[in-house]
Amino acid sequence: MKKKIICTIIVILVLISFALTVSIQWLFNTFGHLSMEEIVFHLKFPMDGANTDIVFKYIWQSIPIIIVSTVVVSALLIYPIIKNIKIRKIKINTSEQKKTRYISLALATGVLIACIVRVINVTSIIEYIKNQNDTSQFIENEYVDAKNVNVEFPEQKRNLIYIYLESMESTYYSKENGGISNVSLIPELEKLAKENVSFSSKEKLRGAYSLFGTTWTVGAMTAQTLGIPLKIGIDQNGLADFDTFLEGAYGIGEILEKEGYHNYLMLGSDSEFGGRKNLYEHHGNYEIWDAHSALEEEKITDRVWWGFNDELLIQFAKEKITKLAEEDEPFNFTMLTADTHFENGYKCEDCEEKFDEQYKNVIACSSKKIGEFVKWIKNQSFYENTTIVISGDHLTMQPNFFESEDYDKTVVSIIINPGVQTENVKSRKYSTFDLMPTTLAALGAKIDGNKLALGVNLFSEEQTLIEKYDIDYVETELKKTSKFYNNYILSKNR
Repeated sequence: MKKKIICTIIVILVLISFALTVSIQWLFNTFGHLSMEEIVFHLKFPMDGANTDIVFKYIWQSIPIIIVSTVVVSALLIYPIIKNIKIRKIKINTSEQKKTRYISLALATGVLIACIVRVINVTSIIEYIKNQNDTSQFIENEYVDAKNVNVEFPEQKRNLIYIYLESMESTYYSKENGGISNVSLIPELEKLAKENVSFSSKEKLRGAYSLFGTTWTVGAMTAQTLGIPLKIGIDQNGLADFDTFLEGAYGIGEILEKEGYHNYLMLGSDSEFGGRKNLYEHHGNYEIWDAHSALEEEKITDRVWWGFNDELLIQFAKEKITKLAEEDEPFNFTMLTADTHFENGYKCEDCEEKFDEQYKNVIACSSKKIGEFVKWIKNQSFYENTTIVISGDHLTMQPNFFESEDYDKTVVSIIINPGVQTENVKSRKYSTFDLMPTTLAALGAKIDGNKLALGVNLFSEEQTLIEKYDIDYVETELKKTSKFYNNYILSKNR
């Protein structure tokens, strides 16, 4: 090979090496431990609506490292090729020059291989590929199709206000009440959990486990809405045309729509991001109001954070809920907060400086806002006939935040004013799948068999998946390829 060709190949190999390694390392440093399922999902689904701050952060933090590393290493490998090296004033012969070229090329290839090995170790891609090749009938055996289950609602239907709290987990509770924080970061939510239903003891507050396929926002919403994980394999195209979303599934949205509910979703970000709009439009025909809507209606003049902050979200929510309550039909108002999103959260003007970290202050501020929001709801005329569900969407993605090997993390889970007897409610071991049928039961609905999708009604005596089986076993089986899921859940033809 000629020197120019070899030099070009070396630069390309080194560039690919550092681009892969630095980018993957940046992802995990910024987002925490991402699952391959989440990475594959976002690679296959449009990134419309993503927070541009993250993109700029990647550019500023990673691109310079990639460029400098590539230039330095490439220069070191190319220099011996282009320099007329002399030893004892004797010019190296052609054979030695060729040898030098191939040694440099071999070293560049070695750099690439080393970087690929690093990427493999960080991403657990080997395990992911293995799971793609292993099949399991676990989902098929445990799945109960909600479309074929009789769900009987009371004559007087209750309204539902479902509040997803971004990255809100039980570790934020005080140690005294079951968390691992010396001082509660979320005293208002902690009080609500103790005074209402959380399916845990008052002394040891817990919540729902976030299992495989539910550990990022749209996966979490899928679990709590449809009672199933979000599983999109490399070779699956169930969302490839971007106008469908798990068309074989049937969940809360469809059930409530059939019962005459007005389904409504409000979020302070772009609903297009991660397929959330598709999820809610295809499963319950939700009316959706997001950052785009706020701009179009001139409620905001510019985007901040992911769109607009939670202070405005709650303000707009109050306005919309008031209007929904004036309608003749019952309503299902669902909302998603965003201020506690990684990294470090969005600190608004109302956030107090209680702690030495911004993220802790943002979490505390979110708890205070939701506490005040719940008080407002309780003071409204429609509250008597309204059930509130408060749930963390998934565990925090803030790297190295409240990590403990001795503590099983769960998301905050609270049900307020349910339309069902709560005297016999006991502490349960449950996942976000179980929130789907439990929410319907909290509206006073009676579910034949008390099972829907992969969840069970926690007000019943039925065992949840992770009470019935070891949680590690459930996780292992969910990771494997399910032909039933691929052929039925992903299918447009029910």
